[in-house]
Amino acid sequence: MSLHRDPAARGPWHTLEADEALAAQGSDGVKGLSSARATDRLRQAGPNEVQDGGERTVWHILWEQVSSVLILILVFAGGLAAVLGKQVDAIAIAAIVLLFVVLGVAQEYRAQRAVAALKQMSSPQVRVVRDGRAQDVSSRELVPGDLVILEAGNVVPADCRVIESLSLRVQEAALTGESETVEKTEAALIRSNLTVGDRLNMVFLGTAVTFGRGRALVVETGMRTELGRIASMIRSVRHEPTPLQRRLDRLGKVLAVVAVAIAAVVAIAGWMRGEDVSLVLLTGVSLAVAIVPEGLPAVLTFTLARGGQRMLRRKALIRKLPAVETLGSVTVICSDKTGTLTQNRITATQLATASGWHDLRGRVEGDEPDLLLMGAALCNDADLRDGKAVGDPTEAALLVAAAGHRLEKARLEKILPREAEIAFDSTRKRMTTVHRVEPGGRVFLGLDVDALFLTVTKGAADALLPLCSGVLQGNRIVAMDDAARQRMIDANDGFGLQGMRVLALAIRPLDALPERLMPEALERDLVLVGLVAMIDPPRAEAAEAVAVCARAGIRPVMITGDHHLTARKIAADLGICREGDRVVTGIEIERMSPAELEAIVDEVAVFARVSPEHKLRIVEALQRRGHVVAMTGDGVNDAPALKRADIGVAMGSGTDVAKEAADMVLLDDNFATIVAAVEEGRVVYDNVRRFIQFSVAGNIGKVLTVAVPPFLGLPLLLAPVQILFSNLLTDGLLGLGLGTEKAEKGNMERPPYRPQEGVFSRGVGLHVAWLGALIGAITIGAGWWAWSLAMADGLLTPVETLYISTLVFSTLAILQIGRVLAARSFRQSAFALGPFGNPTLLAMIAVALVAQLVVVYWPGAQPFFHTTDIGLTGLLIGVAAAVTVLLATEVEKGLRRRAEDDPAQEPGTGRLASQRPAARLQDT
Repeated sequence: MSLHRDPAARGPWHTLEADEALAAQGSDGVKGLSSARATDRLRQAGPNEVQDGGERTVWHILWEQVSSVLILILVFAGGLAAVLGKQVDAIAIAAIVLLFVVLGVAQEYRAQRAVAALKQMSSPQVRVVRDGRAQDVSSRELVPGDLVILEAGNVVPADCRVIESLSLRVQEAALTGESETVEKTEAALIRSNLTVGDRLNMVFLGTAVTFGRGRALVVETGMRTELGRIASMIRSVRHEPTPLQRRLDRLGKVLAVVAVAIAAVVAIAGWMRGEDVSLVLLTGVSLAVAIVPEGLPAVLTFTLARGGQRMLRRKALIRKLPAVETLGSVTVICSDKTGTLTQNRITATQLATASGWHDLRGRVEGDEPDLLLMGAALCNDADLRDGKAVGDPTEAALLVAAAGHRLEKARLEKILPREAEIAFDSTRKRMTTVHRVEPGGRVFLGLDVDALFLTVTKGAADALLPLCSGVLQGNRIVAMDDAARQRMIDANDGFGLQGMRVLALAIRPLDALPERLMPEALERDLVLVGLVAMIDPPRAEAAEAVAVCARAGIRPVMITGDHHLTARKIAADLGICREGDRVVTGIEIERMSPAELEAIVDEVAVFARVSPEHKLRIVEALQRRGHVVAMTGDGVNDAPALKRADIGVAMGSGTDVAKEAADMVLLDDNFATIVAAVEEGRVVYDNVRRFIQFSVAGNIGKVLTVAVPPFLGLPLLLAPVQILFSNLLTDGLLGLGLGTEKAEKGNMERPPYRPQEGVFSRGVGLHVAWLGALIGAITIGAGWWAWSLAMADGLLTPVETLYISTLVFSTLAILQIGRVLAARSFRQSAFALGPFGNPTLLAMIAVALVAQLVVVYWPGAQPFFHTTDIGLTGLLIGVAAAVTVLLATEVEKGLRRRAEDDPAQEPGTGRLASQRPAARLQDT
């Protein structure tokens, strides 16, 4: 049988009955496929993924490298050297350009492979029935004939024929453009030429389940899906660089323009002085080569990819590489409470019914608590397997509490089998199940009413109490008066003051079911049974993470759907707010205008009883205040807020929709992991700034070394090939070593970078200027000293000219090693860092030093690099230059530390603390 049946043979999938579709795919409606058959089909059909064309091949990466402005300048320089008859220079330049391109391609390709591996890890898990049992598999392993289980929050993993629908609704805007959700049916459709939006018994890859649940048969995967057909029509997808890559690319182009301008000025000045034309042009070529930071794009990509891998080791999965650089600028972290700030080990501890409070840690008896625990077990999607509860932690806690009082779910469902359900959603804040009352069930319930059906509704107390017209007293249903309602409200508040989470449970006996099982039909005229209070203690590490945020200038904000008293208690315990601080609820947000919400978001640290729509409004208000916002979420309706935030953070246990919308996934759902990821983001950005500071300062020094000597009557101190080789050592090897530097001491004790801050902020620009001038002065000084000795007899021979340029070349190379040791930290002394703190950098230093010695002292390399033996004296001059630069940088760091330790200065910025605006954190 063909794996992908020709629809023309028996009609399209939506025209087949469910049994016919199963038969056509060789699948069983109960057992699904066998594992062996699924494996065989995976080999035939290939992985279930849409090839979007966004991944670049090696040839694409190679073209980007050779067509960049920086490389083109070098190619031009090599061509000009060839025209001038400098064949050795031209060959050497070509060889080193080739080495740069190969290095760039290798690093870019490795980074792309790393990102692809992370992307594969983030592919959603699918609940599928194989061998007669439900199991989780990667969506990439899905094959035609698989039977998948769909629930609210899932992204549909393939094109499927619906086999069972329990109020299943799907958002198909990604395919149809229609914003309204579509209710799905399992019935066959008659017309064969229906559009995608009208195929009500089909669900399609990339759409999202927003309500209900169901089962569906996979009929098409990968590029054969509707989404895959759209993707196949896209001929090419342009690779978009990250924002930081774009900024640095502009920096490279500006430097190239500056180089050309300086080269032109120097060349014209030399020509006007009557110097040899070939010498003038060679000087111009040398200047152009000197300022180009060839290794910049490759080092950036390498650093970002390494940062993403380090974050993964700390349980933060980066889905979008630009998020790595954005994390370093986060000023506000908006976090959910349950599971993120708390342990997510929820335990039901107390009940409140009409007869009073009941402590579940002892034995509770009575009709009300029994029916309350019974309803908590029935209106529940968790399961007990081998004595352990599996499912949502809150529902699992309810199941365990009921089982502890001999009210096991499996036993209850035999006498009160579930007939239908209305799934939980964050807008209603409740779920409802409908149960048929068997004869034994009537006796077991003990209610003073006869009914054929019983609805059980559980949810937030404030969402459920307004729907209740009755209350259970003993085994009788009585009307709920104001006093009874107030007792439940007081009980709810009392539990909240203790930091507990509270759920209310209500029932409704029915003689017949309404025609349409909709919330408005079932969730009215309810009978309140009581409240269940649960405790979820704060994570031990969360309090320390909150304290780290405070020291780092980052404000943690709790946004939760829980009761405001519970939220305030947990937030106060963690240090997010103080006991008396204001808590804003979702009802208050509803009444606020955007301007009113914006006015209070900088002062409020806890938002309670909020819906996902409120999360979006809070994010937008914070962004209007200039904040860089990280937002956590796990539900379907959290997706807009996650997309709108600067960094969307999905829970690893959350819905597929939330993960798809997020930039980062927390594999352990832990607030401390967000803070750790922010720390890694700061490390990445600091390493990029270190490389820029290191590279640009060195290039300025090289430009001065080439541009200034002709005006002093000195010969050309550096040949183009020597400059290019120096750049290879600096931008390539030593730059890569800097990209692996660990976190700066005090990294999380300074304000975050503002989005408006450029790469030369916080003293980097000043450092580049003075250090570049110092490097130029040292190298020119070394050349002048050698030139003076050579000119003692009034004649400069070619051998002496070669010695002078080699001395300057070696001085510059060894000097770079002193610089890179000092550049490991913006503030901390190189002598305090320890020599083995960055083994990668040590290895790069060793390789660079050996390479330099080879090109200077090995006779085979000397003709290509215009070098000669400079003896021990030449090496000592280079060592002295390295020590001088190292000490000068250490003096600068010392002055910076002294200024920042001044209590009148604001740490990390070098300005008076009194100048900081108090109202806006982003200005810190």
